[in-house]
Amino acid sequence: MDNRLKGGLLTAAGVAVLSLDALLIKLISADPWILLFWRGLLLSLCIGGVCLFRARHYRPSRKLLTLGLGSALFYAVCTVTFVISIRLTSVANTLIILSAAPLIGALLSRFLLKEQVSGRTWLAILLCLGGLTLVFSGSRNGGHLLGDLTALLCAASMAAKFVVERAASPANMTPALVPAGLLVSLFALFQAPTLALPTQDILWMAILGLLVVPLAYALITQGPRYLSAPEVGLLMMLEMLLGPLWVWLVLAEQPGQQAWMGGLVVLVALACQSWPARRRQAVLAERACEA
Repeated sequence: MDNRLKGGLLTAAGVAVLSLDALLIKLISADPWILLFWRGLLLSLCIGGVCLFRARHYRPSRKLLTLGLGSALFYAVCTVTFVISIRLTSVANTLIILSAAPLIGALLSRFLLKEQVSGRTWLAILLCLGGLTLVFSGSRNGGHLLGDLTALLCAASMAAKFVVERAASPANMTPALVPAGLLVSLFALFQAPTLALPTQDILWMAILGLLVVPLAYALITQGPRYLSAPEVGLLMMLEMLLGPLWVWLVLAEQPGQQAWMGGLVVLVALACQSWPARRRQAVLAERACEA
């Protein structure tokens, strides 16, 4: 399989699983810091068990250790700000604002990794920025501004995480999720009023911490091995479409008009970015068959 296709499929599959994240956060009634403690701890235990089972596949080095710690730190910031943002603003706003991640990732990749960013990708990023502006304009007077700004910090942390993992390519950075989860738990430990989960939250927390988050990020972390950070960020926008859909179907949370308009702009940008690449792959496949 072509590396770009492999990276795209792995990332898209991870994002599809991760799209349930926001719904589960909404369903869990516990204090956000309690949620974060168990989310981080369960992630570390789950990924740690997998890494021990597959230990022979990993080849640690000093460079990978440094980059792994960087990835873990950015993941921890991303996770904390994501959960807080979901509690302070609508799911649609949070996920649409995360569309800023490719813009930030493109800038970081360009200046830190010296990677070339195509004109098509820049155009898609600028369209996403326009959609982001629409979302902020709808929140300015709606009391959601703090949640929106927290989501923007989440986007910056996510972009930095992808850039660090891209710098480690082709190494597998999945083991970095173990200290990442521990950092989240450690930070939440000093903020949580208690560590006890309400009985009605235990099932949702188990699904979130033992299935959705570990599986999603284990897949998404593979993306930067084959794709640039901006491309991974663009594929992450699929969550912007699926996440609010689950919340709307289950909890009837309606996105605002500006959020809908901003989301539509982002989807157009994603289509503009992915269609030429798919067309090029189709042409190459036709030529290969003719040969």
